[in-house]
Amino acid sequence: MDNFYGLHEIQSDHRDFVGEPAFYLSQLLHQGHPVLPGFVVTDQLFWEFLETINWLEPRFVDFPELSLYFDINQPRQLQIIAQHLCQQMMDSHLPPSSSQPIQDSIDKLKTSALIFYPSLNTPHHLKTSGLFDSVIGWAHTQKALVGLKQAYCEFFRAKSLLYWQRYKIELQNLRPVVLVQPLQSAIASGFVEIRPNCWEINSTWGLEFSLLWGESHADIYLIQPQTGMIQQQKLGSKTIIYNLKSAPDQSTKYPISQKQFGIKNPQLPIHATWISEHQQGFSLNRENLQKLINIIQKIIQFNPAITRLDWRLLQQPQDREPQFYIVGAKCAKIPLSSPSIKSDYSTHQQHFQGLALASGKSKGTAYILTETQPIPSQLPENTVLVVPAITWNYLPLLKQTVAIVAEKGGMTSHGAIVARELGIPAVCGIMNATIKIKTGESIFVDGNYGEVYVIKPEHLVDQRVLKWSFQEQKPIKIPTYINSTPLMVNISQSSSIQRLHSLPLPIDGVGLFRSELIALEILKRSEYPTINSWISQEIGDKSYDFNKWILHQKQQKFIQEMAELIDQMAKILSPRPVYYRALDLREIEQSVSGFNYFYPLVDYRESQNRKLSSENSINRGTFPVSDSPSLERLVLFDLEIKILLKVYELGDKNIHLILPFIRSVEEFTIYKNRIEASQLSHYPEFQVWIMAEVPSILFLLPDYLKAGVQGISIGTNDLTQLLFGIDRNQMQVFPGLYESNPAFKKAIKQLIEIAKTANIPCSICGDAPALYPELIEDLVRWGITSISVNLDAIESTYMAIAKSEKQISLETSRHHL
Repeated sequence: MDNFYGLHEIQSDHRDFVGEPAFYLSQLLHQGHPVLPGFVVTDQLFWEFLETINWLEPRFVDFPELSLYFDINQPRQLQIIAQHLCQQMMDSHLPPSSSQPIQDSIDKLKTSALIFYPSLNTPHHLKTSGLFDSVIGWAHTQKALVGLKQAYCEFFRAKSLLYWQRYKIELQNLRPVVLVQPLQSAIASGFVEIRPNCWEINSTWGLEFSLLWGESHADIYLIQPQTGMIQQQKLGSKTIIYNLKSAPDQSTKYPISQKQFGIKNPQLPIHATWISEHQQGFSLNRENLQKLINIIQKIIQFNPAITRLDWRLLQQPQDREPQFYIVGAKCAKIPLSSPSIKSDYSTHQQHFQGLALASGKSKGTAYILTETQPIPSQLPENTVLVVPAITWNYLPLLKQTVAIVAEKGGMTSHGAIVARELGIPAVCGIMNATIKIKTGESIFVDGNYGEVYVIKPEHLVDQRVLKWSFQEQKPIKIPTYINSTPLMVNISQSSSIQRLHSLPLPIDGVGLFRSELIALEILKRSEYPTINSWISQEIGDKSYDFNKWILHQKQQKFIQEMAELIDQMAKILSPRPVYYRALDLREIEQSVSGFNYFYPLVDYRESQNRKLSSENSINRGTFPVSDSPSLERLVLFDLEIKILLKVYELGDKNIHLILPFIRSVEEFTIYKNRIEASQLSHYPEFQVWIMAEVPSILFLLPDYLKAGVQGISIGTNDLTQLLFGIDRNQMQVFPGLYESNPAFKKAIKQLIEIAKTANIPCSICGDAPALYPELIEDLVRWGITSISVNLDAIESTYMAIAKSEKQISLETSRHHL
C-alpha cells in the first residue's frame, strides 16, 4: 500500500485505507462529474511519523501504544496534554522519504495553496462529523509538510482526546487519513443538503470559510428533487468574503478569526474583505443556480445514498467560463443503493416521489377516482384516495380517507388546506398516479417527505426504507412567555370546531372561517332524492346545487344548520373574535350548479336591458350586471345575513363578517347596503371587513375605508396568484419564490401601513406565514394586527412569532444603549 493516492487513482477496493471522503469523491470523478482534483495521505504515513518522534515527556514515552489517561472533569489538564502533544508533533519532522512524493502530488495540482481535510478511516458507528477542522496552507513543500502535521494535530486536540476517552477508543486503533485539495479563489461556494423531498443549497460569496466559522448566513435555495425547480430562495446575511492571497506577503486588512495550531494567522494564504454594497444580492444568479442543479441531478441519479455535497464556483485558467466543482461528499451510513436492499425494493415495493402537501404517514388501500367516474357517497374503511387533482368534488370525501394522493396540486390549493386541517397525509405531483396505482393495492403515504409506496400483498414495507425516509417529527418546545402579536386559526371543517378545546396553545380567535366548505358539509346531508346523497341527480354526478338554498322551502334549513355550527364555535371562543368569511364560490366552477349565475359574464349592453327580479327585492343601484354580484349570489348573501343575525340573537356578539374577493368599491357598497338594511346594523359590535386579495386594493384601500370597511384580512393565496399570474392549484414552476419576491413583500407592507395610518386592524390569513415562516419577522416589524394559520401550523407559527418579537426587542434595546 502506498502513502499517497491521487483521487483519479483510487479504485473500488481502496475504500478501507483512503477514507470515505476521498473514496466518494473518487467515485464521482470516475463517473465523469466535475470533482476538484486532489490526493489522499493514508494512515501508513501517520504511523511512520509517530514512530520517529522522540517524546520528551515521561507520560508520552509509550504513546500511543499505551492509553493516555487524564481526568475528563479537569478541562485545564486536558488542554495542557493536548497542547504538549501537538507542540511536539509540530516540532518533529515527517519521514524524509515523504517530502518528494508530497511535492510530486502537489505539482500535479498546479496550485499555490492547499486545504487539508483530516478524517478517520473508521467503522460506520463512529460519528466524527464536525470533530476535525480543515487546515489551509501554502503549497511549497516545507509549508505543505507543516500543513500536514497541523492536520495530524486535529486528532489530538482537546475535544478529540475527550471523544476518544469517552467512547473508549484506543489511540493505537486510530486510522487517520488526510485529503489534500488545491485552494483557489472562488466566485461562490457552499454546500447542498440532500433530503428525499427537498435539496437545500447554501451559498455565499468567495470561499466557504465565512459559513464554516459562523460569520455569515448563507443564501438558501430550496429545490424540488423530482423537477429540479426552485421552491423557495432566501437572501442570507453575508458580511465578509474570504479568498486567496495573491502572494504570501500580501497584507490583510481584517483579522481572521480561525486559529491553526503552530502558525500565525497572517501567514495563512487567505485574506478577508467586507462585502461591498453591490454584493449584497444573491451569490448565485439564475443561470449558475441552474447549472448547479443540473450537476446535483446527475449525481443523485446514480448515487442516491449521497446526503451532502460541498461545492465551489471557480474560474480555472483552462475554462472559458466559471465552472462548478465538487469538493466534498457525504453518504448515508447504510447506502440506499445497497444491492440487496435495492433489489428487494424494486421487486416488491413500487416507489413514487411527489410534493408533500400535508404531513403525516399512513397506510391503506388505494381507491382510484377519475374525472369520468361517479363519486361514491361512502368510501371503504382505510382508504387512500388517488385522484387526478384534489378538487371541490372530492373535499367531502377527505374525512373518510386515511391519506390522499393526487397527480396535480399545489401547496395553497383548497384540497391541501383541508388535508392539513384534517391531519390527513397528502402528496401531489405523481404523474399518472391514477394509472400506475390500482384500486385495491396496499399504499404507504408519507406526507412528510412526499413519498408513496405501493406494496405487493405478500410483502411488508421494508423497515430499513422506513427508517431512512420516514423521520418522526420532534415535538416543539413552547416558550413560557406570551406573544404580543395575536395568533388566530383558520377553520374550514365542522370537525375542527371541537378541536378548539384541545389546542396545544391558547389562540386569540378564528381569523378565517371558510363558510363555503362548511356549507358543503350541509349539502352532503341534503334531503334531495339522489344517486349520491349529496349530489343532485338533476345536475349530474359532479355538481353541488348551491342554488337549491335559494328556494323558499330550503332557506330555513340552511340558516338553521349554519347558525348552529357558528354558535357552537362562538361560544367556545367567546369573547375572542370569529371572522366569518362569506361564501366564496369562485373556485368551485363546474362543481357548482349555476356557477355562471354567481359570477356572470354578461355583455354590457345586455346588462343594461336586463330587468331585476322584483320577487327577491334585489337592488343593485346603477351598476352594470357584469360589475356586480349576480341575483342568485345576492340572495345567498341575504341568507348569510340571516345566519349571522340569528347567531347574534343567540347572544354571540363576537362574530364578524369578511367579504371575499371584492373587486371594486362599488361592489363592496352593494353588500354594505344590504347589511345596513338588515337588523345586523343594530349591533354596534358587528364589523365588516374585506379580504385583501385582489391587487386593485393596493390602489383603492383608502377608498374602501371611506366606503365603510372596518378591517382587512390579507389573503396571500389569491393575492400571490393574481399578482404573478400563477395558479395556486398547481405545482408552481418556482413555488415559494413569489412569497419572498420584493413585489409581494411591498404589497403586504403597503397594506399594513395604510391600515395602521387609518387605525383599522390588518390581519393575514393566507398560507404564506405558515409555509414560509421567515416572512413572519417582516410582518411583526411592519405591525400586522394578527396572524391566522391552519390548525397544523399553530405551534411552529407561535415559535416564529416569539423568535421575531425577541429579535426586534433585542435590536430596540441595543439601539437605546
